[in-house]
Amino acid sequence: MNWKDRITAEKSLFQVYIKARRVATARSNTRVAWSVFSILGIVFAVNAYSDYPIASYGSIIATIRRIAETGFSLTTSILGFLIAGFAIFASITKPEVFVMLAKLNHKKGGISRLQFIFFNFLIVFVHYLAFLSVCIMVKLLLYSGGPLAGGIRIIHEYSKDIIEYSSVAVLASGAGWLAFLLMLLKSFIWNMYQAVLVTIVTGDEVQRIENDSRRQSGAGD
Repeated sequence: MNWKDRITAEKSLFQVYIKARRVATARSNTRVAWSVFSILGIVFAVNAYSDYPIASYGSIIATIRRIAETGFSLTTSILGFLIAGFAIFASITKPEVFVMLAKLNHKKGGISRLQFIFFNFLIVFVHYLAFLSVCIMVKLLLYSGGPLAGGIRIIHEYSKDIIEYSSVAVLASGAGWLAFLLMLLKSFIWNMYQAVLVTIVTGDEVQRIENDSRRQSGAGD
């Protein structure tokens, strides 16, 4: 496939996420998220099943709201800095460097080195935007006296176990996802550092090729 066709193959952010998820997801980040999910899920599931629970159903719902509040504050405050940092990096890098990176194959997944660099950034943006959307939905629907909270209370009267275990699953998922976002922030910083190093090395290679071309042209004249 031509390098121009390869870097423009994805036509939506979802397609970018699917490909980025296969090649740009660090296993350590996923392990941390699943560990948080598993620990909280087991603890609160046992708590819900216990005859003398430490945390009540109401406190679990309150914790879900707290996670949404924390996630909303985190994503809105950090997402702007992430996008600004990425935009600065993309704008100050010479186009010739990006072209060379786009032509070089990466060892993962049949993609170019340019795609691998950008995928590492875009997967962070996608997760932060998705989590922000979920937090907004929780804030709009799950507030005290809201439509979702009222519906949950009605269902809870007829099917207590389903609602309590579902709330535990939502709480564990939210906490695990929030932990994953924090790990992604660490990865973003590391990827930015690596991307700068790669562009410096590639920029030097581009400059060397241009100098060789000039010398050859001068010798020919």
